[in-house]
Amino acid sequence: MYYIVNQTNHIIAADNALLELLSVNNIGELHQNIALGQIGFTIPTDNDLEITTSTGSTTYAIKSHTLTGVLGELTLVEIEEAKESAIDIIQETQEETTQEETTEEDTFSLIDDEPITFGDGNDTLIEEPEPIQEKEVISILEDDTPFDLISDDLPVTEETVEQEVNTEEVHEANDAIFIDINKISDKIGISADDYNNFLNEYIDTALTLEDDLKSTDADTRSHAVSTISHLSNVLHLPVISQIMKEIEDSDTEAQTSHIQSFYNTLAKLTTNKVKEPAIQEDITAVEAAPVPSMDSFGKIDLSGVKPIHFDFQLEEAANDLSLPVELIEEFVIDFIDQAHTETDKMLEAYEKGDLDAIQKIGHLLKGTSSNLRINPLADTLYKIQFCEDSNQLEELIKDYWGHFLSFEHQIKIKSK
Repeated sequence: MYYIVNQTNHIIAADNALLELLSVNNIGELHQNIALGQIGFTIPTDNDLEITTSTGSTTYAIKSHTLTGVLGELTLVEIEEAKESAIDIIQETQEETTQEETTEEDTFSLIDDEPITFGDGNDTLIEEPEPIQEKEVISILEDDTPFDLISDDLPVTEETVEQEVNTEEVHEANDAIFIDINKISDKIGISADDYNNFLNEYIDTALTLEDDLKSTDADTRSHAVSTISHLSNVLHLPVISQIMKEIEDSDTEAQTSHIQSFYNTLAKLTTNKVKEPAIQEDITAVEAAPVPSMDSFGKIDLSGVKPIHFDFQLEEAANDLSLPVELIEEFVIDFIDQAHTETDKMLEAYEKGDLDAIQKIGHLLKGTSSNLRINPLADTLYKIQFCEDSNQLEELIKDYWGHFLSFEHQIKIKSK
Protein backbone atom coordinates (compact mmCIF):
# COMPACT_ATOMS: atom_id res chain seq x y z
CA MET A 1 0.00 0.00 0.00
CA TYR A 2 1.18 3.51 -0.75
CA TYR A 3 0.32 7.15 -0.21
CA ILE A 4 2.01 10.44 -1.15
CA VAL A 5 2.38 13.64 0.91
CA ASN A 6 3.49 17.09 -0.29
CA GLN A 7 5.97 19.52 1.31
CA THR A 8 3.43 20.44 4.01
CA ASN A 9 2.71 16.76 4.79
CA HIS A 10 -0.78 16.79 3.27
CA ILE A 11 -1.86 13.48 1.73
CA ILE A 12 -2.37 14.21 -1.97
CA ALA A 13 -2.64 10.64 -3.34
CA ALA A 14 -3.24 7.07 -2.15
CA ASP A 15 -3.48 3.71 -3.88
CA ASN A 16 -6.70 1.69 -4.04
CA ALA A 17 -5.49 -0.86 -1.48
CA LEU A 18 -5.12 1.83 1.20
CA LEU A 19 -8.46 3.42 0.31
CA GLU A 20 -10.12 0.00 0.55
CA LEU A 21 -8.46 -0.65 3.92
CA LEU A 22 -9.85 2.66 5.23
CA SER A 23 -13.31 2.01 3.67
CA VAL A 24 -13.28 5.21 1.58
CA ASN A 25 -13.97 5.55 -2.13
CA ASN A 26 -11.56 8.34 -3.10
CA ILE A 27 -8.96 10.81 -1.81
CA GLY A 28 -11.62 13.48 -1.24
CA GLU A 29 -13.56 11.17 1.09
CA LEU A 30 -10.28 10.37 2.89
CA HIS A 31 -9.65 14.10 3.46
CA GLN A 32 -13.18 14.49 4.78
CA ASN A 33 -12.80 11.60 7.26
CA ILE A 34 -9.47 13.03 8.45
CA ALA A 35 -11.11 16.44 8.93
CA LEU A 36 -13.91 14.89 10.98
CA GLY A 37 -11.45 12.94 13.12
CA GLN A 38 -12.75 9.57 11.91
CA ILE A 39 -9.34 8.60 10.48
CA GLY A 40 -5.96 9.58 11.93
CA PHE A 41 -2.38 9.12 10.76
CA THR A 42 0.54 9.44 13.20
CA ILE A 43 4.22 8.58 12.83
CA PRO A 44 5.76 7.50 16.19
CA THR A 45 9.13 6.81 14.53
CA ASP A 46 10.63 7.16 11.06
CA ASN A 47 9.83 3.51 10.34
CA ASP A 48 6.37 3.21 11.96
CA LEU A 49 2.91 4.47 11.01
CA GLU A 50 -0.14 4.28 13.26
CA ILE A 51 -3.52 4.42 11.52
CA THR A 52 -6.52 5.08 13.75
CA THR A 53 -10.11 4.41 12.65
CA SER A 54 -13.42 3.91 14.41
CA THR A 55 -12.48 0.24 14.91
CA GLY A 56 -9.18 0.94 16.66
CA SER A 57 -5.50 1.63 15.96
CA THR A 58 -3.02 -0.45 13.98
CA THR A 59 0.73 0.13 13.64
CA TYR A 60 2.46 -0.61 10.34
CA ALA A 61 6.07 -0.72 9.24
CA ILE A 62 6.79 1.89 6.57
CA LYS A 63 9.49 3.03 4.18
CA SER A 64 9.68 6.61 2.90
CA HIS A 65 10.99 7.61 -0.54
CA THR A 66 11.64 11.18 -1.73
CA LEU A 67 10.21 12.06 -5.15
CA THR A 68 10.85 15.13 -7.32
CA GLY A 69 8.14 16.38 -9.67
CA VAL A 70 6.48 19.46 -11.08
CA LEU A 71 4.88 20.10 -7.68
CA GLY A 72 8.27 20.08 -5.92
CA GLU A 73 9.56 17.46 -3.52
CA LEU A 74 7.03 14.80 -2.56
CA THR A 75 7.29 11.84 -0.20
CA LEU A 76 6.09 8.36 -1.18
CA VAL A 77 5.25 6.29 1.90
CA GLU A 78 5.27 2.52 1.37
CA ILE A 79 3.18 0.70 3.98
CA GLU A 80 4.39 -2.79 4.81
CA GLU A 81 3.05 -5.44 7.19
CA ALA A 82 1.08 -4.58 10.30
CA LYS A 83 3.00 -4.81 13.56
CA GLU A 84 1.79 -6.52 16.71
CA SER A 85 0.24 -4.19 19.22
CA ALA A 86 1.78 -3.69 22.65
CA ILE A 87 -1.16 -5.56 24.24
CA ASP A 88 -0.57 -8.59 22.00
CA ILE A 89 3.12 -8.58 22.89
CA ILE A 90 2.35 -8.42 26.63
CA GLN A 91 -0.19 -11.24 26.35
CA GLU A 92 2.23 -13.42 24.42
CA THR A 93 5.00 -12.72 26.93
CA GLN A 94 2.68 -13.64 29.82
CA GLU A 95 1.65 -16.88 28.10
CA GLU A 96 5.28 -17.84 27.44
CA THR A 97 6.23 -17.03 31.03
CA THR A 98 3.33 -19.15 32.36
CA GLN A 99 4.32 -22.08 30.17
CA GLU A 100 7.95 -21.89 31.33
CA GLU A 101 6.96 -21.69 35.00
CA THR A 102 4.64 -24.70 34.83
CA THR A 103 7.43 -26.85 33.33
CA GLU A 104 9.88 -26.22 36.17
CA GLU A 105 10.32 -29.11 38.65
CA ASP A 106 10.02 -26.92 41.74
CA THR A 107 6.81 -25.18 40.70
CA PHE A 108 4.04 -25.32 43.24
CA SER A 109 0.57 -26.67 42.57
CA LEU A 110 -2.33 -24.29 42.59
CA ILE A 111 -4.41 -27.13 44.03
CA ASP A 112 -2.11 -27.93 46.98
CA ASP A 113 -1.10 -24.39 47.88
CA GLU A 114 -3.22 -21.51 49.03
CA PRO A 115 -3.52 -18.65 46.53
CA ILE A 116 -2.33 -15.22 47.62
CA THR A 117 -5.42 -13.15 48.36
CA PHE A 118 -6.38 -9.78 49.73
CA GLY A 119 -9.58 -8.12 50.95
CA ASP A 120 -12.34 -10.66 51.31
CA GLY A 121 -10.25 -13.41 49.83
CA ASN A 122 -12.14 -13.54 46.54
CA ASP A 123 -9.63 -11.60 44.44
CA THR A 124 -6.44 -13.35 43.38
CA LEU A 125 -3.47 -11.01 43.24
CA ILE A 126 -2.00 -10.98 39.74
CA GLU A 127 1.16 -9.06 39.11
CA GLU A 128 0.40 -6.34 36.59
CA PRO A 129 2.94 -5.71 33.84
CA GLU A 130 4.70 -2.39 34.09
CA PRO A 131 2.98 0.23 31.94
CA ILE A 132 4.71 0.87 28.66
CA GLN A 133 5.86 4.47 28.33
CA GLU A 134 4.17 5.90 25.29
CA LYS A 135 6.40 7.67 22.84
CA GLU A 136 5.52 11.14 21.72
CA VAL A 137 3.80 10.91 18.36
CA ILE A 138 4.10 13.40 15.55
CA SER A 139 1.05 13.89 13.34
CA ILE A 140 1.58 13.55 9.60
CA LEU A 141 -0.56 16.63 9.10
CA GLU A 142 1.33 18.66 11.80
CA ASP A 143 0.55 22.28 12.63
CA ASP A 144 0.19 23.63 9.08
CA THR A 145 -2.58 21.24 8.14
CA PRO A 146 -6.08 22.61 7.56
CA PHE A 147 -7.45 19.68 9.57
CA ASP A 148 -7.46 20.13 13.38
CA LEU A 149 -7.72 16.61 14.81
CA ILE A 150 -8.78 16.19 18.46
CA SER A 151 -8.69 12.77 20.10
CA ASP A 152 -12.10 11.20 20.57
CA ASP A 153 -10.88 9.86 23.94
CA LEU A 154 -10.60 13.33 25.44
CA PRO A 155 -13.65 14.89 27.07
CA VAL A 156 -14.94 17.93 25.26
CA THR A 157 -14.57 20.84 27.66
CA GLU A 158 -14.64 24.60 27.33
CA GLU A 159 -10.84 24.54 27.50
CA THR A 160 -10.64 21.98 24.67
CA VAL A 161 -12.92 24.07 22.45
CA GLU A 162 -10.94 27.22 23.23
CA GLN A 163 -7.69 25.47 22.30
CA GLU A 164 -9.18 24.33 18.99
CA VAL A 165 -10.43 27.79 18.09
CA ASN A 166 -7.15 29.41 19.09
CA THR A 167 -5.26 26.89 16.99
CA GLU A 168 -7.18 28.02 13.95
CA GLU A 169 -6.86 31.68 14.93
CA VAL A 170 -10.60 32.31 14.57
CA HIS A 171 -12.06 34.32 17.44
CA GLU A 172 -15.69 35.11 18.08
CA ALA A 173 -16.53 38.31 19.91
CA ASN A 174 -20.11 39.53 20.28
CA ASP A 175 -21.70 39.11 16.82
CA ALA A 176 -18.51 39.25 14.74
CA ILE A 177 -16.13 36.34 14.07
CA PHE A 178 -12.62 37.72 13.64
CA ILE A 179 -10.09 35.81 11.55
CA ASP A 180 -6.40 36.38 12.14
CA ILE A 181 -5.39 36.14 8.50
CA ASN A 182 -1.75 36.90 9.26
CA LYS A 183 -1.26 33.81 11.43
CA ILE A 184 -3.40 31.49 9.29
CA SER A 185 -1.77 32.57 6.02
CA ASP A 186 1.64 32.02 7.61
CA LYS A 187 0.63 28.47 8.58
CA ILE A 188 -0.72 27.71 5.11
CA GLY A 189 2.33 29.23 3.43
CA ILE A 190 0.68 32.05 1.46
CA SER A 191 0.57 35.82 1.87
CA ALA A 192 -2.14 37.55 3.89
CA ASP A 193 -3.39 39.25 0.71
CA ASP A 194 -3.64 35.87 -1.03
CA TYR A 195 -5.58 34.42 1.91
CA ASN A 196 -7.94 37.39 1.92
CA ASN A 197 -8.60 36.94 -1.80
CA PHE A 198 -9.28 33.22 -1.33
CA LEU A 199 -11.60 33.99 1.58
CA ASN A 200 -13.62 36.39 -0.57
CA GLU A 201 -13.80 33.82 -3.37
CA TYR A 202 -14.88 31.19 -0.83
CA ILE A 203 -17.73 33.40 0.41
CA ASP A 204 -18.85 34.06 -3.18
CA THR A 205 -18.79 30.32 -3.89
CA ALA A 206 -20.78 29.55 -0.75
CA LEU A 207 -23.44 32.06 -1.79
CA THR A 208 -23.75 30.50 -5.25
CA LEU A 209 -24.20 27.06 -3.67
CA GLU A 210 -27.14 28.08 -1.46
CA ASP A 211 -29.74 26.54 -3.79
CA ASP A 212 -27.69 23.33 -3.96
CA LEU A 213 -27.53 23.13 -0.16
CA LYS A 214 -31.32 23.44 -0.01
CA SER A 215 -31.86 21.01 -2.88
CA THR A 216 -34.04 17.93 -2.29
CA ASP A 217 -31.66 15.93 -4.49
CA ALA A 218 -29.27 14.10 -2.15
CA ASP A 219 -26.33 14.05 -4.58
CA THR A 220 -26.59 17.77 -5.32
CA ARG A 221 -26.80 18.63 -1.65
CA SER A 222 -23.94 16.27 -0.74
CA HIS A 223 -21.67 17.77 -3.41
CA ALA A 224 -22.34 21.29 -2.12
CA VAL A 225 -21.66 20.25 1.48
CA SER A 226 -18.45 18.47 0.46
CA THR A 227 -17.16 21.46 -1.51
CA ILE A 228 -17.85 23.99 1.25
CA SER A 229 -16.48 21.67 3.95
CA HIS A 230 -13.25 21.09 2.05
CA LEU A 231 -12.70 24.82 1.50
CA SER A 232 -13.51 25.55 5.16
CA ASN A 233 -10.77 23.16 6.21
CA VAL A 234 -8.29 24.59 3.71
CA LEU A 235 -8.96 28.12 5.00
CA HIS A 236 -8.87 27.05 8.69
CA LEU A 237 -12.50 27.89 9.53
CA PRO A 238 -13.45 25.28 12.18
CA VAL A 239 -16.61 27.16 13.18
CA ILE A 240 -18.02 26.69 9.69
CA SER A 241 -16.67 23.15 9.35
CA GLN A 242 -18.71 22.15 12.41
CA ILE A 243 -21.89 23.66 10.97
CA MET A 244 -21.36 21.81 7.68
CA LYS A 245 -21.00 18.56 9.63
CA GLU A 246 -24.33 19.30 11.34
CA ILE A 247 -25.95 19.91 7.95
CA GLU A 248 -24.58 16.62 6.64
CA ASP A 249 -25.66 14.59 9.68
CA SER A 250 -29.10 16.15 10.27
CA ASP A 251 -32.42 15.09 8.78
CA THR A 252 -34.24 17.12 6.14
CA GLU A 253 -36.36 19.01 8.65
CA ALA A 254 -33.38 20.20 10.71
CA GLN A 255 -31.19 21.02 7.70
CA THR A 256 -33.04 24.26 6.94
CA SER A 257 -32.17 25.62 10.37
CA HIS A 258 -28.51 24.58 10.06
CA ILE A 259 -28.22 26.08 6.58
CA GLN A 260 -29.59 29.38 7.87
CA SER A 261 -27.08 29.21 10.72
CA PHE A 262 -24.28 28.65 8.19
CA TYR A 263 -25.11 31.77 6.19
CA ASN A 264 -25.59 33.82 9.35
CA THR A 265 -22.12 32.73 10.48
CA LEU A 266 -20.69 33.46 7.04
CA ALA A 267 -21.99 37.02 7.32
CA LYS A 268 -20.16 37.48 10.64
CA LEU A 269 -16.72 36.60 9.28
CA THR A 270 -14.44 39.61 9.31
CA THR A 271 -10.72 40.30 9.15
CA ASN A 272 -11.01 43.95 10.26
CA LYS A 273 -9.64 43.27 13.73
CA VAL A 274 -6.26 42.03 12.57
CA LYS A 275 -6.01 44.40 9.63
CA GLU A 276 -6.56 47.66 11.51
CA PRO A 277 -2.83 48.42 12.00
CA ALA A 278 -2.17 47.79 8.30
CA ILE A 279 -5.09 50.02 7.34
CA GLN A 280 -3.81 52.81 9.55
CA GLU A 281 -0.35 52.44 8.03
CA ASP A 282 -1.80 52.59 4.53
CA ILE A 283 -3.75 55.74 5.39
CA THR A 284 -0.60 57.38 6.72
CA ALA A 285 1.28 56.40 3.60
CA VAL A 286 -1.45 57.84 1.38
CA GLU A 287 -1.46 61.11 3.31
CA ALA A 288 2.31 61.38 3.05
CA ALA A 289 2.47 60.38 -0.61
CA PRO A 290 2.93 63.13 -3.18
CA VAL A 291 -0.05 64.12 -5.29
CA PRO A 292 0.19 62.17 -8.56
CA SER A 293 0.78 64.08 -11.74
CA MET A 294 -2.38 64.65 -13.75
CA ASP A 295 -0.56 65.29 -17.04
CA SER A 296 -1.78 62.73 -19.58
CA PHE A 297 0.60 59.98 -20.68
CA GLY A 298 -1.35 59.77 -23.93
CA LYS A 299 -3.80 57.11 -25.11
CA ILE A 300 -3.30 53.36 -25.58
CA ASP A 301 -5.17 51.39 -28.24
CA LEU A 302 -5.25 47.67 -27.39
CA SER A 303 -7.32 46.63 -30.42
CA GLY A 304 -4.24 45.70 -32.45
CA VAL A 305 -2.51 43.66 -29.71
CA LYS A 306 -1.86 40.04 -30.69
CA PRO A 307 -2.14 37.16 -28.19
CA ILE A 308 1.16 36.06 -26.64
CA HIS A 309 0.82 32.35 -26.03
CA PHE A 310 1.68 30.57 -22.81
CA ASP A 311 0.33 27.31 -21.44
CA PHE A 312 -2.08 27.22 -18.49
CA GLN A 313 -3.62 24.03 -17.14
CA LEU A 314 -6.61 24.19 -14.77
CA GLU A 315 -5.74 20.74 -13.43
CA GLU A 316 -2.19 21.77 -12.47
CA ALA A 317 -3.46 24.88 -10.68
CA ALA A 318 -6.10 22.81 -8.86
CA ASN A 319 -3.51 20.24 -7.74
CA ASP A 320 -1.13 22.95 -6.58
CA LEU A 321 -3.87 24.64 -4.54
CA SER A 322 -5.51 21.36 -3.39
CA LEU A 323 -8.87 22.59 -4.66
CA PRO A 324 -11.44 21.05 -7.05
CA VAL A 325 -10.90 21.83 -10.75
CA GLU A 326 -14.48 23.07 -11.03
CA LEU A 327 -13.87 25.64 -8.30
CA ILE A 328 -10.62 26.89 -9.89
CA GLU A 329 -12.50 27.27 -13.17
CA GLU A 330 -15.11 29.45 -11.45
CA PHE A 331 -12.36 31.60 -9.90
CA VAL A 332 -10.68 31.96 -13.30
CA ILE A 333 -13.88 33.06 -15.02
CA ASP A 334 -14.45 35.66 -12.28
CA PHE A 335 -10.88 36.86 -12.73
CA ILE A 336 -11.38 37.32 -16.48
CA ASP A 337 -14.39 39.56 -15.82
CA GLN A 338 -12.41 41.46 -13.20
CA ALA A 339 -9.46 41.92 -15.58
CA HIS A 340 -11.63 43.50 -18.28
CA THR A 341 -13.06 45.99 -15.78
CA GLU A 342 -9.71 46.85 -14.19
CA THR A 343 -7.93 47.14 -17.54
CA ASP A 344 -10.45 49.77 -18.64
CA LYS A 345 -9.67 51.67 -15.43
CA MET A 346 -5.95 51.29 -16.14
CA LEU A 347 -6.34 52.85 -19.59
CA GLU A 348 -8.32 55.74 -18.10
CA ALA A 349 -5.60 56.29 -15.50
CA TYR A 350 -2.99 56.28 -18.28
CA GLU A 351 -4.87 59.03 -20.11
CA LYS A 352 -4.98 61.05 -16.87
CA GLY A 353 -1.30 60.48 -16.17
CA ASP A 354 -2.09 58.77 -12.84
CA LEU A 355 0.89 56.45 -12.33
CA ASP A 356 -0.13 55.59 -8.77
CA ALA A 357 -3.54 54.29 -9.91
CA ILE A 358 -1.93 52.19 -12.65
CA GLN A 359 0.48 50.61 -10.17
CA LYS A 360 -2.36 49.78 -7.77
CA ILE A 361 -4.41 48.12 -10.52
CA GLY A 362 -1.33 46.15 -11.55
CA HIS A 363 -0.87 45.05 -7.93
CA LEU A 364 -4.53 43.99 -7.64
CA LEU A 365 -4.55 41.90 -10.81
CA LYS A 366 -1.09 40.48 -10.09
CA GLY A 367 -2.25 39.22 -6.70
CA THR A 368 -5.28 37.41 -8.10
CA SER A 369 -3.44 35.92 -11.09
CA SER A 370 -0.63 34.76 -8.81
CA ASN A 371 -3.18 33.14 -6.45
CA LEU A 372 -4.60 31.21 -9.39
CA ARG A 373 -1.09 30.21 -10.53
CA ILE A 374 -1.35 32.13 -13.83
CA ASN A 375 2.34 32.88 -13.43
CA PRO A 376 3.32 34.32 -16.87
CA LEU A 377 0.43 36.77 -16.65
CA ALA A 378 1.33 37.65 -13.05
CA ASP A 379 4.89 38.40 -14.17
CA THR A 380 3.69 41.02 -16.67
CA LEU A 381 1.52 42.68 -14.01
CA TYR A 382 4.41 42.65 -11.55
CA LYS A 383 6.38 44.85 -13.97
CA ILE A 384 3.46 47.28 -14.22
CA GLN A 385 3.08 47.38 -10.44
CA PHE A 386 6.66 48.55 -9.91
CA CYS A 387 7.14 50.62 -13.06
CA GLU A 388 8.32 54.17 -12.24
CA ASP A 389 9.02 55.26 -15.83
CA SER A 390 5.86 56.35 -17.63
CA ASN A 391 7.66 55.98 -20.97
CA GLN A 392 7.74 52.21 -20.47
CA LEU A 393 4.10 51.84 -19.43
CA GLU A 394 2.56 51.49 -22.89
CA GLU A 395 4.86 48.61 -23.83
CA LEU A 396 4.28 46.89 -20.49
CA ILE A 397 0.49 47.26 -20.66
CA LYS A 398 0.39 45.87 -24.20
CA ASP A 399 2.60 42.96 -23.14
CA TYR A 400 0.21 42.22 -20.27
CA TRP A 401 -2.81 42.45 -22.57
CA GLY A 402 -1.24 40.08 -25.13
CA HIS A 403 -0.73 37.46 -22.40
CA PHE A 404 -4.24 38.04 -21.10
CA LEU A 405 -5.81 37.53 -24.55
CA SER A 406 -4.02 34.20 -24.88
CA PHE A 407 -5.13 33.14 -21.41
CA GLU A 408 -8.76 34.18 -22.04
CA HIS A 409 -8.78 32.27 -25.33
CA GLN A 410 -7.54 29.06 -23.62
CA ILE A 411 -10.21 29.26 -20.94
CA LYS A 412 -13.01 29.82 -23.48
CA ILE A 413 -11.90 26.73 -25.40
CA LYS A 414 -11.80 24.59 -22.25
CA SER A 415 -15.20 25.85 -21.09
CA LYS A 416 -16.96 24.77 -24.29
